[in-house]
Amino acid sequence: MSENYARSVLRVSVAQICQVLGWDAVQLSACDLLSDVLDRYIQQLARSCHRYAELYGRTDPVLSDIGQAFGLLGVSLSELEDYVNHLEPTGCPQSTHLFPVAKSSTLQFPSSREERREYIPDYLPPLVSLQEGRTAS
Repeated sequence: MSENYARSVLRVSVAQICQVLGWDAVQLSACDLLSDVLDRYIQQLARSCHRYAELYGRTDPVLSDIGQAFGLLGVSLSELEDYVNHLEPTGCPQSTHLFPVAKSSTLQFPSSREERREYIPDYLPPLVSLQEGRTAS
């Protein structure tokens, strides 16, 4: 499911890039192909950043690692900066939700300490008999 969500967001991003470049329409097969290319490019960029960070003894990449990874992939940072500065910003056509979606806890811990017997540690879930007694009353 997470891959499908990421794929659909990537497809929307590719369609927006095509629209900013002046395309009026794009076929679904072409959009999927461009999405595949962008997906592989981003993965290769991330792997290169990770390798540069490891090379310098860091666990997380920094901006210099990203710059070196772009250089490895043949992207000129000055040309990229010019492109971004002359590009008209566009927002996402739909609101995107945070991913992954936070879920509520289903462990059913008691809300107060009084509901728990004193010999039961706090990190253990309540006993079934205590839960049944609460729902019956």
